[in-house]
Amino acid sequence: MNSITSLIKLQKVDTQLQEIRELLGDLPIKVDELSQKEKSFVEEIDQAKTRIKEINLDISKKDHNAKVIQVKIQKLKDQLFLVKTNKQYDALSREIDYLKEALDRIETEELEISVEKDTLSEETQERENNLGSLTSDLHERKSSLESLIAESSEKKENLKNERQTIVADVSDSVISKYDRVLSARSGMAVVEVLDSSCSGCGSMVPPQKMADVKKGEGIQSCDVCSRFLYWPTKSD
Repeated sequence: MNSITSLIKLQKVDTQLQEIRELLGDLPIKVDELSQKEKSFVEEIDQAKTRIKEINLDISKKDHNAKVIQVKIQKLKDQLFLVKTNKQYDALSREIDYLKEALDRIETEELEISVEKDTLSEETQERENNLGSLTSDLHERKSSLESLIAESSEKKENLKNERQTIVADVSDSVISKYDRVLSARSGMAVVEVLDSSCSGCGSMVPPQKMADVKKGEGIQSCDVCSRFLYWPTKSD
């Protein structure tokens, strides 16, 4: 097997390996992003539910304190009818006013945290709905990824083994150049000559080089794009 024939076979193998990579595309990245997003949603939901529990406890305490104060106020009001001096009346009135201010503060604070609770509850419900959709999408993508990996893994392994066999048949210097051109030319390092032109970049191939390419002797490269050139046969 001469070198150009080996390179043609190597290009076909690398093209198939590239197709496998493109088949998977960005699916692994998307799956990872969705997994991270799912984790973040779960953490946010857990934090919100914990805060809602804290608010419920706080509301319960405030309700209790408010009731205690209301009882005290009522008792003081009842005492107003029993006092005999203005001084006693004023003292009880000040105490009632103080308790009313404390009651107002409690009610205001309770209203504020109740609003926070309602907002958290709505956001949590929305997150849980989104989490269900996200989890469904994630499982679907994971399933697709696992299926594609399973289908392609055996083929990929066989192609890698075939590639190693081909590479062993070509000199290190040629393989080194091939790999550089493959990387620089979007995965296409070996191309056929069509109508006296390089099918990779469209540049004309000089007559003498054309003759050498047709003979298939040695390795010829395009003077413009450096791709390896070969003359197509019916089997190609």
